[in-house]
Amino acid sequence: MHAYFKIRRWVLWWFYVGVVCGVIALVNIFLRDLTRAEEHEFIFLGVLHWVLGGVVCYALDGVQIAKPTAPNSSDKPVDQTEHQEEWHPASDFLFPGGRKSILPPRR
Repeated sequence: MHAYFKIRRWVLWWFYVGVVCGVIALVNIFLRDLTRAEEHEFIFLGVLHWVLGGVVCYALDGVQIAKPTAPNSSDKPVDQTEHQEEWHPASDFLFPGGRKSILPPRR
């Protein structure tokens, strides 16, 4: 089963900003002598960032999951060929007479 994810560019930027701010907040929490209230403020702002990002992505369809649709033969022009995945065994890519066997020759 194939699924296509369409992620808008601003969603990725929101994600990157959230990760960078989260790292900065964790460094401040662990390496500085902060009060419990200041730690809670950092955590609250981080959670608020991620929740707001999720709500905005949901509201504006920032991430879409779509199943591939089968193209109609009547919709596409005649000169376009249908994309099909090809499969070839590895022996198709060898030059004739260039095979090396790891086993001794048969008698």
